Amino acid sequence: MLKLKDLLVERIDYEDTARMLVKHYGLRSKVTFGKVKGTNEADYDWVKDIINLKKSYPSVKEFIVSVLHEIDHAKMRYKMGAKKYEREYTQAGEEAEQKGGDFHDDNEYEEQAESWARKEYSRKWKQKFK
Repeated sequence: MLKLKDLLVERIDYEDTARMLVKHYGLRSKVTFGKVKGTNEADYDWVKDIINLKKSYPSVKEFIVSVLHEIDHAKMRYKMGAKKYEREYTQAGEEAEQKGGDFHDDNEYEEQAESWARKEYSRKWKQKFK
């Protein structure tokens, strides 16, 4: 039999949390849900400055890391400008392919964003989102 206390579990508001994280890092990026292209956990539209997230995640940690990953892309875009970021990201993807890798998965910008996101989660957010 299900007890009332089992029904009362703390729930994280993904949309509010994502927007709070974007704001925390001094960005103005828009956040949307359900518009992720392909099988990625999230993606960043650097032309429109939009962080696209899935509707659900297997854990709060994976959600936070995904948001942080896209925030790192947005930070790079803000620093470099959209055109330079696109040019350098594309060049890094082409270099990955020339070495036999995948344009996206082996792109140095993706690797850097993932590394930063995981470190930032452990250093700053892990205790807040347990």
